[in-house]
Amino acid sequence: MTKASLLSLIVAMNLNLLSCTQREESSIPTVVASKHHVQFAINTQGELEAANATPITAASQSMRPLTIAWIEKNYTHVKKGDIIVKFDGQEFEQQVDTAQFEIEKLMLTKLQKQREMGLFLDDFQNEAQVVDFEYQMAQQFNIDNPLLYTKIEMIDAGNNELFLQEKTKHLKKMESHYQTKSQSEINLIQSQEHLQQAKLKTNQTGLSALEVKAPHDGLLVLSKGWDGSLPQTGKSIFPGMKIAKLPDLSSMNAKLYVPEIEAIGLEKGQEVLITLHAYPENPYKAIIKSVSKTAQTKQRDNPVKYFIVTAQIQQKDEMKLIPGQRLDAKILTNKKVHSISLPVQAIFRKGQVTWVYKQHNGDKKFTKKTVQTGQCSTSLCLIKSGINEGDVIALTKPFEDKI
Repeated sequence: MTKASLLSLIVAMNLNLLSCTQREESSIPTVVASKHHVQFAINTQGELEAANATPITAASQSMRPLTIAWIEKNYTHVKKGDIIVKFDGQEFEQQVDTAQFEIEKLMLTKLQKQREMGLFLDDFQNEAQVVDFEYQMAQQFNIDNPLLYTKIEMIDAGNNELFLQEKTKHLKKMESHYQTKSQSEINLIQSQEHLQQAKLKTNQTGLSALEVKAPHDGLLVLSKGWDGSLPQTGKSIFPGMKIAKLPDLSSMNAKLYVPEIEAIGLEKGQEVLITLHAYPENPYKAIIKSVSKTAQTKQRDNPVKYFIVTAQIQQKDEMKLIPGQRLDAKILTNKKVHSISLPVQAIFRKGQVTWVYKQHNGDKKFTKKTVQTGQCSTSLCLIKSGINEGDVIALTKPFEDKI
């Protein structure tokens, strides 16, 4: 190998080594700590709902689901007494006819049983009267004179009196037993009759409640069911289920859905900036009234969970603030502060200790520096103490030879 070739090889190796060193040094991203105004916010979406509303429910007297035959359109202005929904009453009419038929049949059965009981009781009383008459005759013409009758005739006469006495007791016992048995059967028929009368009354009440009317003037807003669908013709509604509502438009709330992973720092009383999809040029302010204690899914087939936040809108605008309108919201989770903030990936924690890696002045080494953090979001954390403005902080953990 010539000297020129050897020299070229050495130069190439040095350049390669220098390139690797520079790539290693530049492979640790950093950020310069600086103070600036920071305000954390959560961007989310939701819909409008009234703070107060009059519920419209299906009749609770019915014992079976009701089928909607007709329903007023959503977001319709109604007057007091206007019909909101009509239910199909065909099944109620059939049940009323069946109950009336059963009641008439039971009444005839009861009358027949009472007549049979009266006839049998008359038979028992007639036979008892005959036995009493025979007993009186036996006592009146008692043959106990041995000079006129034989001993066998006298014994037969005495046995006849005892027989008539026992027969009288037996007839009274049989009469009482039959009367008790017949009365029990009549009571059973009466209980069945009362049951049919209760069914008749229930179905007649259902017939009278097939129309649901507006209790007062207002804007009709249909309520979504458990599956998220609105009531419509042909849909079955369970008794007492909420069908619609007449909201009070003078006080409106924003119902917000905050993803569980982003729900950091939510508290009652925080300010919310709201923009309606229909009127994006008119922003509104709101204050958080409540935050749900647990996260829950919005849809059955979607596992993502949300915290439900209710915020009261401070302005009144009955023309634009209509229940059900979609909206965008910005929840301000803290007041604007002038402080140092760092990305969350630059902060390391273990137990109660929090630290960052601060770069030395004039070299590429890093020192582990304990810091105290303030409020954090999903991307930033406020730094209360531990570093100063102008410090260079590593965004990832440095290599071991750089610490």
